[in-house]
This record gives sequence, C-alpha cells and structure tokens, in this order.
Amino acid sequence: MALIDILGDLKIWIAAGFVAALLFGSIGEAASSIMIIVLIMQMSVSLDGLTFRKDDMKTYRKPILWGIVCCFIVNSGITILIGSLFIPSSTAIWYGWVMLASVPSAVSVVSASLYLNGDTKATVLMTSAIYISALALTPLMTWAFLGSAVSPLEIFRYIVLFIAIPLIASQVLKRFSLPRRGKIVFINIMLFMLMFLAFGSNRDYILSELDMVVWVVIACFVKIFVLGSAVTYLLKRSGTGRDSGMTYILFSVWKNSGMAVSFCMVLLAGMTEAAVPCAVSLIMESIWFTMFNSYSERIWPTESKVHAAEA
Repeated sequence: MALIDILGDLKIWIAAGFVAALLFGSIGEAASSIMIIVLIMQMSVSLDGLTFRKDDMKTYRKPILWGIVCCFIVNSGITILIGSLFIPSSTAIWYGWVMLASVPSAVSVVSASLYLNGDTKATVLMTSAIYISALALTPLMTWAFLGSAVSPLEIFRYIVLFIAIPLIASQVLKRFSLPRRGKIVFINIMLFMLMFLAFGSNRDYILSELDMVVWVVIACFVKIFVLGSAVTYLLKRSGTGRDSGMTYILFSVWKNSGMAVSFCMVLLAGMTEAAVPCAVSLIMESIWFTMFNSYSERIWPTESKVHAAEA
C-alpha cells in the first residue's frame, strides 16, 4: 500500500488519535482553544469545492427539504430519543447527546455520495441548505432540550464561527486549486487532532467508567447501524430511486460529530465527559461508512448491475 493511501485512510488516523489519547491523556485547559482552531481549519478545507447556483435551489427544492428532514428530524430525533435513556445516570452524557443531535450533517456526505453513486449535485445543495438552517436550528434545539444550561446566543455565536468563517475561507481556498488527495490527508490530520483532544481530555473518565462507555458504544451502534439499515429498508420499499436514496441514508446517519465534540469541549467546560458520545459517534460513523461502502451494491444494486444480472 502506497504511503499516500495510508495517509488518506481515515480509519488509521482515528485509531491513531484514540491510541495517542490513551497514551498521553489531556493537554490541559488549552485543549478547547486548540479544538476551535482545528475544527475551523478542517471545516474550511472540507467546504472547499461546494458550489451551487441560485436556480439549482429551485430545481432541487424537494430533495433539499427531504435532506433537512433526514438530518434534523430523523437523525436528530433518534439521537435525542437514545440520549434520553442516559438522563438518569449522567447529566453530562445526556448533554453530549443533545449537542450531537443539534449539529448539522458531516460535510463528508458529499464525497461519500460520490463513492456510493448517489446524487452528488443534490447532496451539495442539501449540505449547503442544512448548514444555513443550522444557524437557527442548532441554537433552537439546544435551548429546547438543555434550557439555560447553555446560552442559545453562545451556541449561535459558535455555530456562526464554525460555519461562516469556514465558508468564507473555502472561497479563498478555491483560488489555489488544492489537490484532492492533499485535502483528504489534511482533513484526516485535523480529525486525528479532534480525536486526540476529545478522548485525551476524557482519558481518566473512560478508564474509570468503562461500563458507561460500553453503553455509549451500544447506543451509537443502534443510532448509526440499526437506523441506517431501517432507513435503507424503508427507502427501498417506498420506491425511492437509488441515487436519491443513498443521499438520504447519509443524511439520516452521519452527523458532524467533530463539531459536536468542539461544542462540548468549549461550552460544557465543566463536563468534559459530555464529549464522549460525540467522539464515539465519530468512530462508529467511520466504521459504518467503510462497511456500507463495501456492501452497498449488494444491499441496493445500481440499475445497470440489476439489468446485467437479469440478462
């Protein structure tokens, strides 16, 4: 395997971040500040290449609406439902689930849609609409479920910071025509940093509360793998086209867990363990996509392969 292939493998970076966190632990109070910078840099490069025209929004109005539904009703709703089971045992963990439910989808769904032969143009438009919607929906959801525990204005300030600045920066980056592989490696390094900072700050909690961490892993499995399977089944039964279906599945499963980790670290400074569900979700989403990408043609074959099999 070539070095560039290794550097471009997200699983390797996430595993390395987790191992480094267990080995070295927390870097102290600077972790939250570094995380803000890391996420802004990661988001800026991730958003590079997202382009659309005003007319496209009208043409794809219905898919865009369904994308928002998948992200903020299906995905967020199941996340809140699962997270509520942790209320009796840990307020901090519950807060982490709320943060995870409140953030928009991962920007990675755009490249993931390409891998899955989904409707990539619709995915770009849905992602843009979801991130614009998040400026209002993220503060609203945190206020609805957390009340005064986190100021909605503070959430709004950071959601603008994590979305508006990267959007502006991504426009500047377009002028440099960054190579795709180079962007992937850079994004992976930033995700490594997010994993290291999130798990490192919670190393003592993870080692002392293994039973809670196991329950979070099980909950993330249900939220990601079981939900993904259920959405796939329902979309196939409903007669949805495969290209649109793949896109809807991604938005129903994949959250911007890195952003959720940052929110927990910055806004819930006295509850660092709140980041645990978000960090675990980041790992589980990566595993889910790797497996789904490998078996997607068996689960939901493209029309050309169906016709070839019938012939």
